[in-house]
Amino acid sequence: MNVTERAYLLKSMILSLLAFCVASHINAQAQTSCMVHIRPALVDETIVIFLNKPVYYAGDTVLVSIIQEDSSTASKVTPTLTIEGAMLELREPNTFIAVVPNNVTPGSYPIHLSVVDAKGRRLVYETECAVEVEELQDIERIDKYVRIVPEAGSKDPLKAVTLDRKHLRNLRVIFDRDSIGVNMGPQYITIKTTVMTRKGIIKQTFERRMMTFGSHGDPDKDRAMFMRYRTAYGPYAVIHLEEIEGVKVPLDSLPSWALIKVSIESDYVINIGVVDPSNAVTCYYRIKGPTIETGFAVGVPKVLYDTQAKDSMDYGKSSAMLRFYYVSGRTGFRFPVSLGFGTFGVNTPIDVGKGKGGFAASVFLDVIELGRRLNWNFSTKISAGLEITPFLPIQKKARILFDAHVGYTL
Repeated sequence: MNVTERAYLLKSMILSLLAFCVASHINAQAQTSCMVHIRPALVDETIVIFLNKPVYYAGDTVLVSIIQEDSSTASKVTPTLTIEGAMLELREPNTFIAVVPNNVTPGSYPIHLSVVDAKGRRLVYETECAVEVEELQDIERIDKYVRIVPEAGSKDPLKAVTLDRKHLRNLRVIFDRDSIGVNMGPQYITIKTTVMTRKGIIKQTFERRMMTFGSHGDPDKDRAMFMRYRTAYGPYAVIHLEEIEGVKVPLDSLPSWALIKVSIESDYVINIGVVDPSNAVTCYYRIKGPTIETGFAVGVPKVLYDTQAKDSMDYGKSSAMLRFYYVSGRTGFRFPVSLGFGTFGVNTPIDVGKGKGGFAASVFLDVIELGRRLNWNFSTKISAGLEITPFLPIQKKARILFDAHVGYTL
């Protein structure tokens, strides 16, 4: 090894030791993230750059330290940061600080070196050392920026907002982007729609993954951030730029008086973290149907009072009625009192003869239908209650009966 090589090796060892000392000092605050060696053409020296953190967020302080191989050199080295609005200021010899602006766009921002040699010549050098700015990507409260228009719906399924099919298909989920907190990053959500018939049968389920983010106030910047976020979302969603403002509620099958549940929650497929069921918006709607409905009901009556008790007869154990129901346009529930016409007091629905029943009208109070308003979980086909029945038996006197009735609607 010749003298020149030995001298260069010694200088490198001294520089490495000095760099280690600086790195240890910076390490007391945060782990060193970058060390770059460059050889400017005008001055034969090596410069080492240190950063105090591997990753920065908006509002963080960037601490840049530089070490020159020969502190007695006449060249003056100043680092510059390519983040708009972030100026590196000298805090102590060879140490500079800057604050990452709150409105910074996430990305990689290289550090440049401005070198002035002994003759006053200035050159700017690009380096491989960069400040990596990321977003916090916190999950915002969904009810803070999500709403459904033009009808907000109800939080209680028993008080679901009744709409016709045209209005239901116009429902939109709107994202109030200005309400998303500063530096919250992208908000990944899932819109789940469930259509359930009045009988409790699920007719349709639909799930749509969406993404939105706080407005930057600049369409070009919004477009750039949209492309960045959509790439991060990968195969989980097909999202168009205009949909960061809002999207239609997905609906298809709409049976009359069916219950629609629209649930908007955080998409935990990509939002890795603790699941928070309370961070959701759920609304209920009901599909408007006909005001008058009909049904064929068979049942088992038990006569409690007969206005012609002296003209006794043997009542059979069944009845069959064509019933007419009034449906509330506000709640979608059937009115608990219905009208019916058919056979009564027969052994089978069509076994009508002398002493075997007859034809009747019916005013029926359905206690089970009343219970459904209290969220009783009974099938809509079951009925039970009290009945007043004007009755026309075969070859017997007409009468009015009061009976208890349990039935089943076909």
